[in-house]
Amino acid sequence: MAELNPQKFEQSALEADIERLSKEIIEKRNLLEHKELSERELVKQALRPLVRQVLTQSTTPAAQSTAPVGESILPDYLKDSPAEIKLQVEKLVDSVFHQGIEKTAKQARQAGAFILDAFHDALTDKLYEELKKRKLI
Repeated sequence: MAELNPQKFEQSALEADIERLSKEIIEKRNLLEHKELSERELVKQALRPLVRQVLTQSTTPAAQSTAPVGESILPDYLKDSPAEIKLQVEKLVDSVFHQGIEKTAKQARQAGAFILDAFHDALTDKLYEELKKRKLI
């Protein structure tokens, strides 16, 4: 019996998230009320339902065991925050690339509203760059 490679599974979850976001951004771009939005704002709008969705789901604790990302992708308003908060947000963003958006958003929800909002903002910037690199936006 063939074994499943967990890393491949995790990457396929991320690839599915990126594909879904790309389609949602294209759909939003075609809506009249979104015509004036920047591409970065369209990414943020597409991510909002995924991040907010966890607010209505169960709040059982989730483990966070990820490595921090090398480059700073934090929003400016975290500049004067304690190092622990910055590290927590960086770990969450890094976790997206291993566990997918929905699972990581649940973890961010466990950390509280401030961390969830900072995660949403940082993830928007990170995925915006990734979508641009792949020429999906």
